[in-house]
Amino acid sequence: MAALLTRLRHLWLGVQLLPGLLASAQQRQLLAEMRQLGRELPIILKQPIPQAMAELEMMRGERPYPLPSESKTRQLADLAALLDRRSPLGLCLRRSLLRYRYLHELDVPVTVLFGAKFALGESPDKKNITGHAWLVSGERPYHEDDENWQGYTVMLRWPQE
Repeated sequence: MAALLTRLRHLWLGVQLLPGLLASAQQRQLLAEMRQLGRELPIILKQPIPQAMAELEMMRGERPYPLPSESKTRQLADLAALLDRRSPLGLCLRRSLLRYRYLHELDVPVTVLFGAKFALGESPDKKNITGHAWLVSGERPYHEDDENWQGYTVMLRWPQE
């Protein structure tokens, strides 16, 4: 049931953004730019996380128009992450890094948290480690459902304090 609700929320995001994408060439260009960066993320992440994050921070789009509002930029980054189904990276990592890169350009003060936790394995005596990435603003999750981040131990934060 939870998976169905998540898929419906993802579909709803696309439906909400469709009118703006149809009407605005700038939004379509920005979405294409975000999708291209999403395809480059696996290559960028071959280097250590601090170097990869510094590279994302230094990127600035050379576009003839400003980024849209914080909310619209976040939503477009979320859609770009959702559309890249073939990526070897998990959705949460793609979404967090795309959000971070573009919100950083807007000077929105967010921090990326990389966490891990034990999850049930194939048998009761075996456990798997699962990871998650999300953003916080201050110490509050930034547009992240509580069930997605609760229970994770933060292993790394960027920018580091």
